[in-house]
Amino acid sequence: MPFDVIVVGAGIGGLAATLALQQQGLRVAVCEQAAEPFAGGAGLVLGGTGVRVLQQLGLSEALDDLAVRPTRIAIRHFHSGRLLAETATEPTVCHQIGRADLQRALIAAIHSKDRNSLHAGHALEDVGQDASGVTALFAGRQMLRGSLLIASDGLRSAVRTRLFGDEQPRFSGYQVWQGLVPMSHLAAAAPALSDATVWIGPGQQLSCRSICRGTHVAYLALSRSNRWTEEAWAKPSGVDSVLAAFRGFDAVARTVLMATPPEQSLARGIFARDPLPAWTQGRVALLGDAAHPVAPFLDQATDLALEDALVLARAITAAGTGAEALQRYAAARIPRASALMVAAEAQGGRLTTLNPDTYVASATVDPAYDPATVPV
Repeated sequence: MPFDVIVVGAGIGGLAATLALQQQGLRVAVCEQAAEPFAGGAGLVLGGTGVRVLQQLGLSEALDDLAVRPTRIAIRHFHSGRLLAETATEPTVCHQIGRADLQRALIAAIHSKDRNSLHAGHALEDVGQDASGVTALFAGRQMLRGSLLIASDGLRSAVRTRLFGDEQPRFSGYQVWQGLVPMSHLAAAAPALSDATVWIGPGQQLSCRSICRGTHVAYLALSRSNRWTEEAWAKPSGVDSVLAAFRGFDAVARTVLMATPPEQSLARGIFARDPLPAWTQGRVALLGDAAHPVAPFLDQATDLALEDALVLARAITAAGTGAEALQRYAAARIPRASALMVAAEAQGGRLTTLNPDTYVASATVDPAYDPATVPV
């Protein structure tokens, strides 16, 4: 029996879209090329919109159980550790959560509705569509048929390439290390760490966030770089390279980096694309990083993918046909996502080129946007 929707990619955006569509009574297949959905990565920051989407999806209890809600974000000078600014956060809005924790919660919710929705080991090879539906062909001659196909297959989306051509993402000029450190390794530094601490310096930024009920610190260390040659999404890096890159940072920051278990340290380049003027073609649409890869300087990538998921489900419910639904979804999402792509890249330039002694906090995100009510 054909599916109502085939979702390609079981990251946060693809899983959230699957659950949102299931809530509308649709039969969904979410396909992931890995034998098991990738459950790595460190921490995610959820703002008000992302939290609202997860609450709409029935995950309020999981958020309450798993997330840390910081009350403030401390901005510190990279070398001296001096407090440059302190931004109050609304604890009911800002949540910090482990990527693996959120992924497991989404999968559990999906399985509670349909144990057969998740199709692991499905590497997409081709997509075809006709007047009655979409056919997805996977490695090993596996094939699925559906009314619509949603591509949430990331920055190097195979579906995006098939729809809009083989435009390669460009290296943005930043390298990033991400790590996960048990708090038990940080006894000496713990008193100087708030739930959210960011050090800024010329060309560099280190962000540390408490996750996993406060038992771990996840960090993202960004540095300007002339080139990045690795094609992999991320590679194990150990701690030597990040310590060398951040050798001028204060003792607390370096303590966090030094305490990272080697297997929990990954490095990758930050790649960018220009905003797309269209996300759909017939019965196929893009979602998440496949549509709008966002630089990590505004902590908006996860929120945007979750917003996509809810708006997509609402558009499918509201529209008369599948193609119309996807057009409504894209029209509702492209302006916001494109604006935040540009804003995030600009914020990165600002944070990594300014003199940290002159840092002034600024608001960069629209707090009024609501994916549950935005017109579709």
